Amino acid sequence: MNGCTLREVYDKGKNTLSRAGLKSPAFDALCLFEMTFGIGDRAGLTVHGGEIANPEKTELFNELIMRRTREPLQYILGRWEFDGMNLLVGDGVLIPREDTMTLVETACTELSGLSSPRVLDLCAGSGAVGLAIARRIPDALVVCAEKSHEAFRYLERNIAEFGQGRVICRECDVLLPPPTDNYGKFDCIVSNPPYIPAGDIDGLEWEVQCEPRIALDGGSDGLLFYRAICGLWKPALRAGGLVAFEIGYDIYDGVIEIMKQNAIDRIGAVKDFNGISRCVFGTAVS
Repeated sequence: MNGCTLREVYDKGKNTLSRAGLKSPAFDALCLFEMTFGIGDRAGLTVHGGEIANPEKTELFNELIMRRTREPLQYILGRWEFDGMNLLVGDGVLIPREDTMTLVETACTELSGLSSPRVLDLCAGSGAVGLAIARRIPDALVVCAEKSHEAFRYLERNIAEFGQGRVICRECDVLLPPPTDNYGKFDCIVSNPPYIPAGDIDGLEWEVQCEPRIALDGGSDGLLFYRAICGLWKPALRAGGLVAFEIGYDIYDGVIEIMKQNAIDRIGAVKDFNGISRCVFGTAVS
């Protein structure tokens, strides 16, 4: 590729991703182009596209393009934006998704007016949900719990960067009862748990299958973690505390039934921007 212009290098990368069947080859190629050449928009390509590309950077860009054909873009970039935070992500942690903002916004709405709410984020992963709540509620105190050692590394670093001194984390298994030192009662338990039925995972898109199975596998029916949280962790809530979950499109009825069985009432649901019920919430009865 020696002697090629920047525009030619970019176009070749974009076409490679297009032939590989990726959904957004132009966007992905531009992200990787910015990572390599420092040009991240079409205006920059228009202004500088005729310049001769540095051969070493061209080689690196081509390597990143080939990685993109077998790895999620977010893992290659190493960061991904969620609610104004450029969170660290990578192999071993679930990639934050815009759909999850439905859960964040619902929890913040339901907690509005409560002074210094104490929030427990279970299956926290990168910390996206807990950190976004802390960002939107300036006096909130948040504990993020995560089992995976790999994900926990990202969680610690994201909390250090974005936690504002009001977010802490701990390693624990949500499928077990809360530790005795669970920091007292909480006003809210929020969770985006694994909710894909185990038998469905192998049929998911290849990019999703690149994410950690531990963050996807919700047991045989996708409801394993909802049962555990409602059954084992409800005692960590104060009377009248909020429970808010992200859910998959096909487990709505099952989650609602689990909440009712565990004396969680005033149940509501909120749809995401695609019109799909993405969050369910309710109030814990003492």
